[in-house]
Amino acid sequence: MEILNVLWPYLFGGTSIITIIGAFAYRKQTRRAKEAEARQKEVDAEKAEVEVEKAKIDARKSENERLLSQIDHQQKTVENLITVNINLSTRLSEANAALDKARDRNTELSNRVYASEQEVNRVQNLLNDEKDKNIRLTEERDRLETVKCVRTDCRDPRGPKPPRKNQKKGATTDNENREERGV
Repeated sequence: MEILNVLWPYLFGGTSIITIIGAFAYRKQTRRAKEAEARQKEVDAEKAEVEVEKAKIDARKSENERLLSQIDHQQKTVENLITVNINLSTRLSEANAALDKARDRNTELSNRVYASEQEVNRVQNLLNDEKDKNIRLTEERDRLETVKCVRTDCRDPRGPKPPRKNQKKGATTDNENREERGV
């Protein structure tokens, strides 16, 4: 028994008994603490997931802001391009109007040149006719000079007689004219 007495304090001693009683008395609390730790771990895990989702949302938000700024920039660029297009269209229409005006002026000048060429051709034909007439008159004058009377008192109503065939061109002498006329 003595052994039991010696062992007794060890088996059910102050610390062991208090521990057993404490464990029994606080078992619900211990279980609640373990459940609370498990819940805390779950909450921490959910907080981590929420933080990850927040980070993803922030990243998406910054990406959306970047895309919106790009869209704004592209809209401004499109507006500028539309303005440039309108300006270029205006300039093109003005250039086409100037081209049409120049084309009309060119047509007018071409018509004037054509009319001038026709007038030049008409005048050239008249000049050629006058040259031909001049040549005929010169030939007639030359022919008449060969038969002209050298005397100043030549008044034959039939006009001067042509020279003989063997006579050279030129003026006839008075003797020759008398002989021809029978004077």
